[in-house]
Amino acid sequence: MSAFLRQRWPETVLAIFAITYALWLAEGVMAPLVLAFITAMVLTPVHEGLVRIGLPGAAAATITLILTLLVVVGIAFALRPWVAEVIEAWPRVSAELRSAMVDLRLRLSAIFDLQREVMEAIDPESAADGGGGGGADALPSLADAAWIAPMLGAQFLIFMGGLFFFLLGKEHAYDWARAGGFRPNDFRRAEARVASYFATVALINIGLGIAVALALSAYGLPGAPVWGIIAGLANFVIYLGPAVTAGALVLAGTVAFDGVAVIGPAAIYLTINLMEAQFVTPMLIGQRMRLDPLLVFLSLTIWLWLWGPVGGIVAIPLVLWAQSLWADSRAHAEGKDLVLTDAPRK
Repeated sequence: MSAFLRQRWPETVLAIFAITYALWLAEGVMAPLVLAFITAMVLTPVHEGLVRIGLPGAAAATITLILTLLVVVGIAFALRPWVAEVIEAWPRVSAELRSAMVDLRLRLSAIFDLQREVMEAIDPESAADGGGGGGADALPSLADAAWIAPMLGAQFLIFMGGLFFFLLGKEHAYDWARAGGFRPNDFRRAEARVASYFATVALINIGLGIAVALALSAYGLPGAPVWGIIAGLANFVIYLGPAVTAGALVLAGTVAFDGVAVIGPAAIYLTINLMEAQFVTPMLIGQRMRLDPLLVFLSLTIWLWLWGPVGGIVAIPLVLWAQSLWADSRAHAEGKDLVLTDAPRK
């Protein structure tokens, strides 16, 4: 395969651009399908365990799907008290944030006045025209929400249908892979690597969420369990997730505390996240699943640009999956025989 890419690199580059543009245009359909594909790989151990005990493939896929839904619904019900608390407190939070923004604007008014004087001195006409900016964007209306809801429902149905059929039919798809120069076990090895990575990272993020919740609760931040869950979920999107969570905790600290204490929640979270990123994660997955940081950054940037948060979720599993297939294809080209139990290599 590498020889083919070297010989046909212009066609390969054009194909990559064409596929990227097609993925961007078909976000509404392809994003839930790719997410379903990644989820199917993660749930493969559950599905295969049900098949081993004698259940038919369709029944095993259905039970796996139902168990997944039950887990999601259970998490939603567990979060309901804290979500209700956040909704009830939102008017006060909004007023506090608005007051903070007004105070910041007043403090910076001298800088704005100086900027306006400089603009008037340089170009009086453009300064006069620039003073009448447009109004703030309107908030989404009920009609907008009613228009978006069917789209979200359709994407959810696509995701659930794709998850079911990927679980049910992926073995046949792997058998077809011979036409592309791969072997069925290549895909099974890649699938096992993604599942192992996700399981390990999920355990790490659960521990991170618990540690953040306990630390923020001891600090006195309201809704600390919710922040622990947010921290654990956001950590699946590396780089961007922790940055967004830290920014949100700065706002939460501004509302809940005064003075220097406002940065306490963000500082606590960043300390825990730094310990996890520098010690825990490298110790558990660093030796078995080494990833090129540049490759991770490029994948994360491209998929976030294409599909937003969904792209951030699928970026790293897709890198692992593609890297495993690439390593196996090179091993086959060198005449090496691989078995399913072989550890994926970089």
